[in-house]
Amino acid sequence: MVSVDTDLADELSHHDDDFTARDLVQYLERHHPVEGPGVPRDLVEAYADELEYDRERFDTSLDGRLTDAQSWQPGDRLYRIGENVSVYPPSWHERLADTTDLSDYVDVMLESVRAPEGVEVDRSDLGVSQADLLTAVEIIGEIDRGEAKNLLKSQRLEGSIVLYAFQNPEELVRLPREESE
Repeated sequence: MVSVDTDLADELSHHDDDFTARDLVQYLERHHPVEGPGVPRDLVEAYADELEYDRERFDTSLDGRLTDAQSWQPGDRLYRIGENVSVYPPSWHERLADTTDLSDYVDVMLESVRAPEGVEVDRSDLGVSQADLLTAVEIIGEIDRGEAKNLLKSQRLEGSIVLYAFQNPEELVRLPREESE
């Protein structure tokens, strides 16, 4: 039997008009700790019931986003990981579960970026949004947002990641350029 955190449900009730099935899964991954990657589907459904979501509509949205893919898929997908559901694919959880090295996260996240057919893109020009990076390390690395922000700052100062305009939350996080020999 799953248990809904009533305080968390109350907090969610102030935002639930805007929450899609994916938003709810992401929120629960961040704020309702469970063992292993993702959150149990029955936990997601219990929160949907507690929040009095239209279950038919919610279940349709959830099922329409679910995939068994092991790697990142375009669109607002949700990934099955055993009996659990996650906003990140199983391969990301497997590769990143034991690290909080943000350069590893950026590297894995950039693997999902594909240039349009016939267009060459220098990978060092690509980056990941700070918000996306912080959320990924928060969920997969199982640390809180404040700790993730501290990692961003310290690893930027160490040079393992690059932010040209650190104070700008819209600035992309990049990997350092490799020096050519």
